Amino acid sequence: MFDIDKAIKTWLRSFRKHRAFDDGTILEMELHIRDHIDDLEARGYNKKEAFDLAVSEFGEISPMADEEFSNIKSRTTLKSLIQAAMFKNYSKVAIRNLMRNPLNSFINLFGLSVGIGLVIFVYAYIQFVYKTDQFHENKDKVYLVTFFSDRDGSLQQFGKSPEPLAEMLKNDFTNIEKVSRIEDRNVILKLEDNVFHETVRFTDSDFLEMLTFPMKWGTSSSLNDINSIILSENMSIKYFGGDNPIGRDIKLKFDETTSKVFKVSGVAKKFPESRTISFNFLVNIENLRNSSPEYDFQDWNETLDATLIQVDDPSNISSIQQRMEKYKHFHNSAVNEEWVIASFGFEPLTTLHLNSHNIRDRIVRGSKSNIEASYFLSFIAGAMLLLACLNYVNIAIVSATRRLKEIGVRKTVGASRKVVIVQFLTENIVITSFALAFGVLLGAVLFIPWFEEINGFNMGFTFIDPTLWIYLPAVLLFTAILSGSYPAFYISSLKITGILKGSVKFGSKNRLTKLLLGFQLILAYIFITAAVTFTLNTNYLSERSWGYDNRQVLYISIPDDSGFEKMKPLFEQNPNVLSVSGAKHHLGKNRLQIVINKPDRQFEVDQFSVGDNYFETMGIDLLKGRVFNEDFESDKTKIIVNETFVNKLSLTDPIDELFKIDSVEYTIIGLAKDVHSDNFGEEVQPTIFKLAEKDNFNYLSMKVRPGSEKETYEAARAIWAQLYPEIPFDGGYQEDVWGNYYERIDVHAHVWQVFAVLAILLASMGLYGLITLNVTRRIKEFSIRKVLGAGIKSLTSNISKQYVILLSIATVIGAPVSFYIMRFILNFTYSYHLPMSIEILGIAITILSLVLLLIISTQIRKINKSNPVNGLRIE
Repeated sequence: MFDIDKAIKTWLRSFRKHRAFDDGTILEMELHIRDHIDDLEARGYNKKEAFDLAVSEFGEISPMADEEFSNIKSRTTLKSLIQAAMFKNYSKVAIRNLMRNPLNSFINLFGLSVGIGLVIFVYAYIQFVYKTDQFHENKDKVYLVTFFSDRDGSLQQFGKSPEPLAEMLKNDFTNIEKVSRIEDRNVILKLEDNVFHETVRFTDSDFLEMLTFPMKWGTSSSLNDINSIILSENMSIKYFGGDNPIGRDIKLKFDETTSKVFKVSGVAKKFPESRTISFNFLVNIENLRNSSPEYDFQDWNETLDATLIQVDDPSNISSIQQRMEKYKHFHNSAVNEEWVIASFGFEPLTTLHLNSHNIRDRIVRGSKSNIEASYFLSFIAGAMLLLACLNYVNIAIVSATRRLKEIGVRKTVGASRKVVIVQFLTENIVITSFALAFGVLLGAVLFIPWFEEINGFNMGFTFIDPTLWIYLPAVLLFTAILSGSYPAFYISSLKITGILKGSVKFGSKNRLTKLLLGFQLILAYIFITAAVTFTLNTNYLSERSWGYDNRQVLYISIPDDSGFEKMKPLFEQNPNVLSVSGAKHHLGKNRLQIVINKPDRQFEVDQFSVGDNYFETMGIDLLKGRVFNEDFESDKTKIIVNETFVNKLSLTDPIDELFKIDSVEYTIIGLAKDVHSDNFGEEVQPTIFKLAEKDNFNYLSMKVRPGSEKETYEAARAIWAQLYPEIPFDGGYQEDVWGNYYERIDVHAHVWQVFAVLAILLASMGLYGLITLNVTRRIKEFSIRKVLGAGIKSLTSNISKQYVILLSIATVIGAPVSFYIMRFILNFTYSYHLPMSIEILGIAITILSLVLLLIISTQIRKINKSNPVNGLRIE
């Protein structure tokens, strides 16, 4: 009969005889071989077959004949085979431990998977932000022309440019290959019997060569034709469904007297989400001469929305900038003092999205808010991954109590501390590999789609990204080392005598474990505070006053010069309408930024040109002075200012103060209460109100009786249809002007709520791990207490005391930390926000205390129901 023990010992003796390996390696080989033989026997092999197959992993070597070792030329090769087998054995042990301890395995895998999933999500978001505009083939050669001008004593950058500049640059510089002027205009688009308000981009034919937007149908070169129009894919679907619209006619109405029919000659493919510049409709810029007969491309006093240039070599941009002085002279000679240019600048397309928040009057979409969000999300994902790793540390130590005998036996037969460390780290890498797989799945299937849905864009995450496959192994190693190092080093440091005597007591004096749990509680406290703060802040902003009565106000955009006079009497006949007013600029819709001159400096302010009863209709309170009276001719040189204007200019009594605007002297006749002309994310600006001429009114506003808003709105649409059957209605409720803003702050609250729930889950797992450890090591003590008559109250006090202290310490630290972090985030994100208060911190500690109480109660219930006899048998 085959003696398998003798065969194994003989085979290993050959290795010892040649002294190729140390005792620890020989031990690992023996354990692996025996483990493999057991598997093979379970699959039906006899002992001899199982032995031969097991040792064949190390090469075709017979352990019965020592002379066969002379055929092995490289001990390194043999050693690598043994190491590979050793790591294979560790992997098997790791998988078996996962299966033997399903609850602990779930906690470890779930926590690490959530942390890794969030890290994958943040990677996708950062990739989305920083790959903006990188799809353009000429991205390194394209620049936006800007200029710098003095405002409030500092130079500010503007994205507009003088109208004649583009053509002069192309004619004067041979190293400028292409130029593209851009001007956006609002038009009325008519297709068959349907009419819509749209924005059309007038530009040069080089636009689609400089910015490489692929075409779905047609050709980009058709932009040369002044009778052609190119659509985005979204606009093509909006007006023509899925059909190819090439050759179809679209009529654009530029104003009440000028219109033109264009033929669709191209449709651009769907734009990447990560872009700075895009369009809905493109027509050749020469059409500006038709839409505005007075338009003069050679007028240095007028500006275009943007000018793009493409150079032959990016290194030439500095020499171009040095020769811009003469264009500055041309412009400054033609404009008023407040629009004098200090210098020109050139912003590269590659980084335009990163710097555009510093550029005023720009047509580009910047990434400032996205970049700020990436910082916050990176912090959150890092904190979540750290929470998960701390959980793993605690649970790993708990699990190690079941492996004390294994560790003791390994050390007894010669395993060094290094071998034990390698074993535990290897097992951890295997576990983290499973977590990485689940984490990637969570990120790709749950976190990324969730974030895209609530924000309304696609980040373009893909698994064919080469950088991703560098990032994932880095995450794997980082997570495995971070979560597994402490358990591996701690467990490997245990003494053999202590293990075999049973005197090792996990966690009895392990202050680091408690310190880690305390840190978890602090992080959870911060996340809960953030969720509570943003939820309450959303409610606070939704109820915050705009400074005027926007609840009972409707507005309508006036289509022509005579529109106000046509509509006003009709609306005044409606009994629900309390007052009607007109304005050139309307709160929440548009305003004009101008410069006022004082002897010592210039100030930039917002200007609203309004009708004489605009303040009454909009419910704007006047703190001093009077409102306008259109019957007073002198009121055309009078202004009303807001509180911020007075504070900014340090005026004690603003009434009768004089200011010069465009060389005309104006007198202040009133002081108005501050009102928000922008959302609460922007500070109220110094503002002046002027009296507007009726034929310049662009908006009509109505104050209506409470509760009649919907009825009056429908009546307004009916009057509009009667007066302007071929022009789409453009109006709405004043309280909905910033509707998207409320949706955006709702997203903030929702995101923090989700993160808070995840933080509570992960922290709960950490609590569960440490409390389970405590109960497990003290099960004999609790059994003795129960035998001696200890009741539920005594057991509860004994178990919960240290965790109540731990929670108290975490609160003492976490409360002020949370307070200052949230105050910083609110100040950074919002100009106006909920004031931080002690009540918010109280809500957070209440939630965390309830979670702790629930976890402790599960362990108390477990001890209370346990049989003390079984507890006394465990040792």
